[in-house]
Amino acid sequence: MLRVCIGLSLLSCILGAEVRIPSEKRIQDSDLAVPGENRDEKFLSVFQIIKFNNGMCNATDGNMGVCYTEAECLAGGGVATGSCASAFGVCCVFTAKTCGATLNKQVTYIESPNYPALAPAGMCMFNVAKYDSGVCQYKIEFLDVILSNPALGECTNDTLTITNIDPVSAAVVPTPLCGTLTGSEIYTSVNSTVTPPKFTVNHVSGIAKWRMKVTQIACTDTDKLAPPGCLTYNTGTSGTIMSFNNQGGNGELINNQLYSHCIKYQNGFCDVALSAGDFMMGADDSITFGGNTQTGPVFGTAGSLLWNFTGPYVIPVQSGSLNTAMDSGYSISYLLLPC
Repeated sequence: MLRVCIGLSLLSCILGAEVRIPSEKRIQDSDLAVPGENRDEKFLSVFQIIKFNNGMCNATDGNMGVCYTEAECLAGGGVATGSCASAFGVCCVFTAKTCGATLNKQVTYIESPNYPALAPAGMCMFNVAKYDSGVCQYKIEFLDVILSNPALGECTNDTLTITNIDPVSAAVVPTPLCGTLTGSEIYTSVNSTVTPPKFTVNHVSGIAKWRMKVTQIACTDTDKLAPPGCLTYNTGTSGTIMSFNNQGGNGELINNQLYSHCIKYQNGFCDVALSAGDFMMGADDSITFGGNTQTGPVFGTAGSLLWNFTGPYVIPVQSGSLNTAMDSGYSISYLLLPC
């Protein structure tokens, strides 16, 4: 949406207030009528036009918001947190924390009721509709998500499920998720969805809370879109890939997962240096780098591995059907190396 304000008092226009011009300063038609000059052109030379897009902005509390007028922000249920558009707009932060809520903003925070206190037991659903028909993906960041841990790899108590997404994502998004997910993020495709994607938390343990950030990515923003089928997408020359609920080696790998991590190609880089901060996999669990499949309790040589460049950085992961040993999974740092 594009905000356009025309008038002598730009601030009043931006804030949705009525503009009043003192009688002694009122402009008469005759003031604009100059022989040989177009009246409309003279009008635009006296008045000014301010335009700004409803793009993302950095709120003063560290969150991400969307640039709106103050009136539009409040009408949409957001909280004005800082300014944008050269102070003509406000950085509006949108948060859904009431079960059953539906939001359709470019950036939305989903919080449990009473957050940051523990959530009351029960089922809580949130709908996040596309803010524009040209949206292709959602980037979902688990900022602070703590559910009950799996039991032998099975999510038997608290669960998080994400539904109404494209088939390509439905095939790889783990269903359900549980445990401590803080620090993880996933990408889901939504370009062909009709019903708004739904986030459902079934909370029975009494120890759960959650805060998630959902950023919508336009189909035209190709530099930010994850390749199809990539559940996670690291875009830096260095970073970390980890299993869900790893908890720095103190968590437990969730059963029956099949997905791929992906790393963005960077010009001038080829091989990848890998180093495991934690690696404990079962015989039925595996993670593959190029032609090198790793399983069991040992990663590479003394916890390190060189991944020779053979094409796109795609890392398939598979977990077995029963984690009787309560293996923690993996947390692996990567560093792209110059060609």
